[in-house]
Formats: sequence, structure tokens, C-alpha cells
Amino acid sequence: MIRRPFAVALALAILLAGSAGALWFHKTLRGAERAALATYLEDRSRYARADLLSSIRAQIQAQQRMAARLLDSRLSDEPGWREDARRYQLDHPYYRALSVLDDQLVTRWDQSWGIRHAQAGQPYPMSDSYRERLLEAARSGELVVTESFDLPDGRRGVVFISPIGVGADHLGYLAAVLTVPDAVDSMLSEVFRDKLHVRVLIDGEEVYPFPPLDWPSQVDWQSGFFLDLDDDSRGFQFQFAASATEIANVRTALPMVALVGGIAIAFLLAFLTYLGLSARRQASSMSVANRRLEREIQERELVERELEFLVKHDPLTGLPNRTGASQALERFLVEAHDGPGKLALMFLDLDQFKDINDSLGHQMGDQLLCEIPRRLAGVLRDSDFIGRHGGDEFLIALRRDSRSQIEQLAGHLLRSLDESFEIERNSFFISASIGIAYYPDAGESVNELIQNADTALFKAKQAGRNQFAVFTREMFDQAQHRLTLSRDIRQALDAGQFHLVYQPIVELESMKLVGLEALLRWKHESGYMVPPQEFIRVAEETGMIGRLGEFAMRQALSDLGRWKALTGRPPWLAVNISGAQIRESDFAERLSVMLHEARIEPSLLHLEITEEVLIENLMRNRRTLQKLDGIGMRIVVDDFGVGYSSLAYLKNFPISVVKIDRGFVQDLANDPEDQAITRTICSLTRDLGMATVAEGIEHPEQLALLRSFQCIHGQGYLFSRPVEAPRIEAMLMESVDWTHLMDS
Repeated sequence: MIRRPFAVALALAILLAGSAGALWFHKTLRGAERAALATYLEDRSRYARADLLSSIRAQIQAQQRMAARLLDSRLSDEPGWREDARRYQLDHPYYRALSVLDDQLVTRWDQSWGIRHAQAGQPYPMSDSYRERLLEAARSGELVVTESFDLPDGRRGVVFISPIGVGADHLGYLAAVLTVPDAVDSMLSEVFRDKLHVRVLIDGEEVYPFPPLDWPSQVDWQSGFFLDLDDDSRGFQFQFAASATEIANVRTALPMVALVGGIAIAFLLAFLTYLGLSARRQASSMSVANRRLEREIQERELVERELEFLVKHDPLTGLPNRTGASQALERFLVEAHDGPGKLALMFLDLDQFKDINDSLGHQMGDQLLCEIPRRLAGVLRDSDFIGRHGGDEFLIALRRDSRSQIEQLAGHLLRSLDESFEIERNSFFISASIGIAYYPDAGESVNELIQNADTALFKAKQAGRNQFAVFTREMFDQAQHRLTLSRDIRQALDAGQFHLVYQPIVELESMKLVGLEALLRWKHESGYMVPPQEFIRVAEETGMIGRLGEFAMRQALSDLGRWKALTGRPPWLAVNISGAQIRESDFAERLSVMLHEARIEPSLLHLEITEEVLIENLMRNRRTLQKLDGIGMRIVVDDFGVGYSSLAYLKNFPISVVKIDRGFVQDLANDPEDQAITRTICSLTRDLGMATVAEGIEHPEQLALLRSFQCIHGQGYLFSRPVEAPRIEAMLMESVDWTHLMDS
């Protein structure tokens, strides 16, 4: 006979073993989360290191160019060097002093900002240990970076020392004092610092941020990377730690669910074991034990069903998730294969849902996602299927008697979202777009139907959102065309098939050329011109717009630099910027580097942005545009009047110029409404201290009206078509003007 103590001991052993297994699984899941977080930090660290190295290399190259100019002048042009130093510090305000030393390390000239690090005629302050390295640098041309030291304000600084000439041509050294905390603040993007904790150590001492912060004990610092600029084994140790928000994004409730569930199951097994071993001794209470056993089994099955539900269903909305939806759609296709009517799969995506998450938070967005299926269910039948594909995307499968009924239903689904959603005393309005794929015309498998419905959804988004589109074979051909065009864009960039043309912008009062708009053109290798609106859209969709935009910007700045050298006073240059470029976190910094490399004043560069791009993400775009405006570039609103035309963004964004869309200029001479709108835009922008540019001027009558409205600038075929750079150069050399049009 099995004794009770043995049954209790065995049950406890099972409970302990099961609990240990659950605890191990819980730790494994937590370890996976920590590994994911460590991988994320490693990726961020790699990006940060690349950004820092790129910025520092650009600074060192600028210092070496300054040293080369000093060598060319044989250290005889002190005013020229001081102007160079002033411009360099304006571009890099974290440099506190620049000094020119002779070959004996005696300070010859010094230019300081806020500190007095060296005095002319005195030996340059540094440790004797670096003097031998500097003698070697005079022979090799290598950069020398000194050990860190305390500046008067408590910040740590280092000195970059570049030789002026090497070997027999060596004349001395150029020394630049860099403030470490200010440099890290400037070179690390704001978005990067918002998401992570960053600190910098030199010889184990924290020098960034400044003043040092009292970090919480739970901050888990990762090693990051070691930045040694001159290979002397002394440098900057960058360490990173995830912010509380990023940790919350990585961690889930699954490890705790696994722990609690595993312990519960272990307890259940231990209890059942105890009951089984105690059955003989408890023969008199068998009926009671059986009822308990049945209850425990039901609870276990319930747990299993709940786990299976969690695997195949979205925990937020309760709808089948991607896995569950695929399985359910497979069954839906099998059951409906031989049935009457038409079977369709709809791919529904919410329009601009990201703006709600960004502006109001993910919690509010999640509540809205829960309301969407309830609203859609009011239009659908009980036999129809709805699942969540992911994010703000939903799949709907249904059967109706005809295509017209299905497409009519798609319209009803879109209109069902027209009413506001009331969440926590807030009213929300949101629209959606739908792509429809019919079975079997658009595919015979679930994956084909989903892919082709997604292609139709893309077409609906392109057409302006808040509508539906039906998949056709032409859409497939268009997708193939976009793929081919994307490949051709890459090859064309490598083959140099892209080039720029420029259209003059005229000051309407003096009728003189004051600006140019750079326009990108592509002559395909087959000989035909590809329309810009076609290849730019494909470049944005495929991520090539970054390379394309950088090519256009570098070419435009190169041409402007040449015209500046020829005339001394070049016209300003307007360049179109896409939404994809604005979304790049380091766009402003890279553009600033390009301006510095081309030696172009930021005020000569006008960045043209459409109204639609401005309002895509108000907070992010405002930060980026404020950075660009702070550097000195002018922000231009392109095609004003055809988009949202909100007075709020004219006030809240750093806008300098408004371009009046050619649609208002085209019939300006004959349409009183166009005249009223154009006159109002000119008056409004003038009162706001902004300039105006009228596009598409083709007739003298249009010019006369615009001059009477006090429009500042204009461009169009009346003055000149877009022309190649050599023709612009000739115009500038001839000082061409259009004063003869004032008498027309």
C-alpha cells in the first residue's frame, strides 16, 4: 500500500521540477529580450560610431585644407587665416580656439572664443610627451590628438594638431581646441539621444554629458565603442544604455505568462499525481475525487485552448492574427471553392494612422484599433471573415452574388468609418483604403490573394486614399514596371545618365536674374527622356531617393560654386526636397557638410518642400526645418494653394518663401478668381515678412498683373525655359535682364 508521505513527496518533487522548468523557460525568454535589446544597442552604437567618424573626418579634412592654405601662403596671410578660422568656428561652434604654431611649437597667431588657451609669442601649452610625436608628425603628416584637459568652464577638451607641410616643406602646426561635451551634443542626432542614454569616458572619467548626471542604479551600460583618432591607445569610450521607453518596447508579458502558466500546470500535474497515488487509500471518497479530477482536466484544457487562442489571435482586438487568418482563409477557400457567387479578399489599411500614434500616443491608437472591427462588423455578415494582418491592416474575406455587390460593400465599409470615434472624451476621424482581389482571377492561394490585394491597396493609396481599387493584371504589370524602373535608376546613377537643368528666377521689380531652380532630368540609355514625376515617385517608394537627392544636391552646389568663382555674387539656388529626404534623421547635418565642402553660404540655398510633405509629421518636420533654418538655409513652400494651404504652418514653420502654383498663374489674365487668390497670397506673405515666387509665367499680361500685385519674383517660359549649366554661365557673364518686357 502506498503511504501518504510518499505520495506527498512525489507530488512535491513534480511541483518543484515543473516550477524549475517554468522558471528556466521564464529566464530564457527574459534572456532573449535582453539579447534583442543588446543587439539593438549594438546597432545604434555602430550607427553612432559611423556618424561620429564621418563628422570628425570632415572636420579633420577641413583643418588639413586650412593647413594647406597656410602652407601655400607661407604663413604670410594672417587676415586670411583669421577669416578662415572664423568661418570654421561658425560651422563647428564646439571648437573654442584655433592657433598657428611655428616649427618650434611657439604660438604665432591665436583665434579664441570664450577661452585663452595660448598666447602669441609663447610656447603652446602641452605635455612634453607630445613633442616627440609632433616632430614625427612633421615628417609623416599624421594628425596628433592630445590627452584631454580641463577648460575654464569645467568641460573637458582635446587639441587636434595638424602639421603645416611635411619634411623639408614643414613650417609649423595648426592646433584646434575641441570641447568634448559640446561636440558630442552636436554630432549625435537629437533623435538618437532621445531614445538612448549616452555617456563618454576618458581614462575612466565621465566627460559627457556635462555636467555629469546622477544616473539611476538600474541603468545597464553597454560597452559601445572606443574612438581612438590617432592610434595612441588613448581616446573616448562611448557607452550606451536603453531608455525606459525603449526597454518597455522590447519587454512583453509573455515571460511572466509562461512562468505563471508553467507553475500552474506543474501544480496541476502534482495534484493529479497525488490523487492517483492516493486512490487506494481514498476508495471511500472516489466519487468526490473523480469530480475534482474532471474539474482539473477541464481547467487544463481551458488553459490549452487559451494558449492556442493567443497563438492564433491578436491580443489587442481579439481577431485572428496573421497566422490565424492564413489558416482561417485556407478553410474559407476550401469551403467556398464550389459554392455559388464571387469570392473576394479585401485588404484594408487605415490612412495616416501613424499620425495618431505619434501625436496622441500608442494607447489611444490601440483603443481606436479595437473600435475599427466593431464598426466594420455593422456592415458585414456573420458569415464574413475579418482578421488583423498587422499594425493598422485588416483582412476581410466574403462571398456575394456579384462583383458589383462586393464593390458596393467596399464603399459601405469606407463610409462606415466617416462618423467620429469617441475615445476618452476625444473625437477622432479616420479614413481607410481598400484593395480587392477576386478568387480565382487574382490568385488561387491565400498568399497570392493577399499579395495582389495589397497591390490594389497601393493603387488606392496612390489615387488619394479613402477609396478602394480592384486588382487587375495591369496593376501587376505596373508593379513590374516600377521594379524595372527602380533597377534602371540604380544603373543610371552609376552610368551618369542623370543631369541638372536650371530655370532662371527673376526679380519682377528690376527684371534681373536673382535665382535659379535646379531641375533633375534623366535621359534613359534607350534614348528617351523619363518624366521626373515618374522616376522620383519610384525612387521614393524604393528608397533610392536618398542617393538621387544627394547626387542632385552635390551637382547643384558644384555648379553654384563655379558660378560664384566666376561672378563673385552668384544667384541663389532652389532645390526640391522630397518627404523621404526630410524623414532622414541626419539630413540637416549632411547638407551642412556638403555646403561647407562646396564653400557655399547657406543663405544661397533655398529648399523647396510641398505642403503635403510639411504636414506629414508636424513635430518631426518642425524640428528638421528649424535645424535647416538655424544653419541659414531658406525654406520654400512649393505649389502653394493646391494642397492644404493652412495659415497655421505659415506661422509655425520657419518659412521664408512661398511659391504660387502655376495653376493660379495660367489663367490669371482672364480669371477674376485666380486674380483674387493670387493678390491675397502676395499680400498675406508680404505682411508675414515672406517673399513670393510665381511659377509658370508665359505671357506679358500675367507679368503685368503680378507686378501690380507686388509679387517679388517670377519664373516661366516668358523669361527662359530650363537650360543647361553652360547657358546659365553665359547669362551670368552677360548680366542678362528682361527689362524690355516691362514695356510689353
